[in-house]
Amino acid sequence: VGLDSFGHYELRGVLGRGGMGQVFRAYDVDTDRIVALKVLPTHLAQDDEFQQRFRREARIAASLNDPHVVPIHSYGEIDGQLYVDMRLVEGRDLEHYIAENGGRLRADRAVAVIEQVAAALDSARDMGLIHRDVKPSNILITNARDFVYLIDFGIARTAADTALTRAGHTMGTVAYMAPERFKGTTDHR
Repeated sequence: VGLDSFGHYELRGVLGRGGMGQVFRAYDVDTDRIVALKVLPTHLAQDDEFQQRFRREARIAASLNDPHVVPIHSYGEIDGQLYVDMRLVEGRDLEHYIAENGGRLRADRAVAVIEQVAAALDSARDMGLIHRDVKPSNILITNARDFVYLIDFGIARTAADTALTRAGHTMGTVAYMAPERFKGTTDHR
């Protein structure tokens, strides 16, 4: 990605980096709005299997209509790189929020966070989508009202289709996976 533009987006700063790409604060010239723009590494767009999964899951995630899921405006490919354009939410992830609060959350605050994440997961499940990477850094807490969003459905899968996950490949963050995943005894939930 160039330093200041990506297709019809003006890049205004990096919000985050990870194994699945970078997220930028960007200005969408076509819609005249500031967005969060996730740009995936070029090699992923060259993988036909990944591209199929990305497009299918982005389409499903874009159809999620839950107040605790960041809305996706659009997704696609520009100059050989896949991207997701979503609402920019000002806040911090739960990992940083906990660190800023002495490494703990009050019990009532923890319950409020869990309830909101559960609502997002329930909506995703109703659409047949499984997140697969719920962890503190994928839970965003807004600055204004401590409203919680579940973010990064980037490695989600549909419950009806497991064929696009290669045998022997692990999707998600190992430190936050259920022990059953390692034993190979996961059930339909």
